[in-house]
Amino acid sequence: MTTQGMKEKGWLEFKYAPTNEPIRFPVGTVHGAADGPTLAVLGGMHGSEYAGVEAAIRLFNEADPTRLRGTLMVGMIYNLPAFCHNMGFVVPQDGKNPGRTFPGKPDGTYSEVMAHLFMEHFLSKANYFVELHGGDIPEALTPFNVYPITGNEAVGSVSRAMAMNYNCPIVVSRKVNNPANPPRTAFAVMALRGTPGILCESGQQGILKLEEVETHLVGLRNLLVHFGMTDGQIVNTVKRMFSEERAAIRSEHVGMWYPSVKLSEWVKKDQVIGVIRDYFGQDIAPVKAAFDGMVTVVRTSPSVGIGNVVLEQDRITSHEE
Repeated sequence: MTTQGMKEKGWLEFKYAPTNEPIRFPVGTVHGAADGPTLAVLGGMHGSEYAGVEAAIRLFNEADPTRLRGTLMVGMIYNLPAFCHNMGFVVPQDGKNPGRTFPGKPDGTYSEVMAHLFMEHFLSKANYFVELHGGDIPEALTPFNVYPITGNEAVGSVSRAMAMNYNCPIVVSRKVNNPANPPRTAFAVMALRGTPGILCESGQQGILKLEEVETHLVGLRNLLVHFGMTDGQIVNTVKRMFSEERAAIRSEHVGMWYPSVKLSEWVKKDQVIGVIRDYFGQDIAPVKAAFDGMVTVVRTSPSVGIGNVVLEQDRITSHEE
């Protein structure tokens, strides 16, 4: 039986052998009526990043198989355990950040086995890959996307074209080919294996806002047109800024975080951007900018522990006129 021109949805289901717990992924596939490439889209790497989850769900439901060339594969919610528990950043079974567990291990912890299974049974089938994020519970951010630099010019050029067509205001390039520090993010591991892809952020503070979902949907629809999978016009409404360096500034203390800068604000190297205070309101330590650049992520929760990201900034090297 042919699947051309059809749409199907269901579950990828497995067992985590050490505890017999289920590992489940809700997924859908849109089989185009004509031949073309395979694009994989994944929401919910972090279970409380709802803009990415909703964009994945809506993309699958709006896709018309009779008008599609090729195959659209959609993973609606990767980190389902965190989604069900309203938990940010980690997989509850082992406390690991699922976005830092790829390519995974067949005999590893729960989240490592998740990554291994999803790579083998879903991502390995794709020609192109988009990893959707949406701003977790304690953070606000400016929409941006990241494309990997692997040393493979063909993969890099396609990935950059994907980022440019996503209609996002900040485009970040990230080198991922350092053998001493191999990547653990899904899109970077896929790129090193030869599959171009991008990571895209729109959304914040674990809140579902449809305008932030639409940012993702515009970008995803653009990619379908870009790859010749659907007919239409590329939407291009932003003036892009380009970053070649992104810094995540982390707390070295337990306490309360008070930022003194806002999203999209420009800061100077060593500028005080906030302060950590104890639970009695006394200053513990100032927090300073890593370099001259733009503030693109701010932790909005005052609760902070050692290693928590309190702010991210980008070194903007150029911009579109």
